[in-house]
Amino acid sequence: MSARTSARPHRRLTRLAAAAVALTTVTAGLVGVSTPAQAAGCRAAPYSAKLAAADVYMMYDGPEVISYPKYPSYYRTTSQCRDIQIRNTGNGTDYGPFDACINFYGRATCNYWTHVPVGQWRNLATNVKDGTKFYVWVRIDMGRYYGFTAVGDW
Repeated sequence: MSARTSARPHRRLTRLAAAAVALTTVTAGLVGVSTPAQAAGCRAAPYSAKLAAADVYMMYDGPEVISYPKYPSYYRTTSQCRDIQIRNTGNGTDYGPFDACINFYGRATCNYWTHVPVGQWRNLATNVKDGTKFYVWVRIDMGRYYGFTAVGDW
């Protein structure tokens, strides 16, 4: 009988210790998941990404298509936004309007081109499942503008 009575307190302590470790792990995981961008909400700084390109020496002439991020990296949607959105932060003179689309991971083409005027937000894809991998393709006329600047939220 003495073996049983001494085993019970030991089991209780083991279970309590395991529960404490599990609670600490879950709490730490929740704190780690809540990033400043997620806390800010959709279309509010800090954004999911900043995108920019410039051709200050005007070496390129005509439309250029640039993929963000560079391969092999990719963006991944979060629960912060239901859509993939981009805002043109250019000044309209040197950094002008552009077209953008979403290239979902593993596909050879993008969904559809969307014109993004200076100072405005545009949805590039709607109702995208959380955790979806993708690239943002940007098309700008480098013969007319030095480049573009933008922020994205997803």
